[in-house]
Amino acid sequence: MKHIQAITLTTLLFLLPGCAGGLFIGAAAVGTAAGSGAFDERTVARHTDDVTIATKIDARLLAEKDMPSRWVSVEVVHGRAILTGYLPSQAHIDRALLITRQVDGVVAVTNKLRIGEPTLGTIISDSLITSKVKMGLWNDKQVSGFGIHVETVNGRVYLQGIVDEPTLRRRAVAIARKIDGVTAVINLMRSSKE
Repeated sequence: MKHIQAITLTTLLFLLPGCAGGLFIGAAAVGTAAGSGAFDERTVARHTDDVTIATKIDARLLAEKDMPSRWVSVEVVHGRAILTGYLPSQAHIDRALLITRQVDGVVAVTNKLRIGEPTLGTIISDSLITSKVKMGLWNDKQVSGFGIHVETVNGRVYLQGIVDEPTLRRRAVAIARKIDGVTAVINLMRSSKE
């Protein structure tokens, strides 16, 4: 019964939009990394700092008047923030980037935001693609599903995180490219040995 509950919880977490799912998965990664260090190449302290920074960015975006940030996802790895998703105008995007840059601990910001608003079909399709990519990474014997953050916007898959070897970056990209519905894979990963 515990295995069924764990699988159900994991599946639900994959389907949560944006950073909310990332926070739960991130918390699981911190707990697991503390025990073995095998899942995320960041230290527990660094991972915790990154989750804290992402949470602050989310909070600032939510608090901003006239900032419909429900379709914005924030991921942070080693202080480098990536914003993916949708906002209604370039002015909203510029404001979101400014807010992100002002958060303590942010060392760089990558903008992958698009102007517009996703359709329900796009949201569902992107969530399924993200889930399939994550499962592909988790099922791979070499690549860690916890060490790589996955976000999908309009079929474009963004991979961010820290891996042991440069070859693992290429392997993760290859895994993502095999998933039906993926239109492009954007490799934002770094190797801990570079």
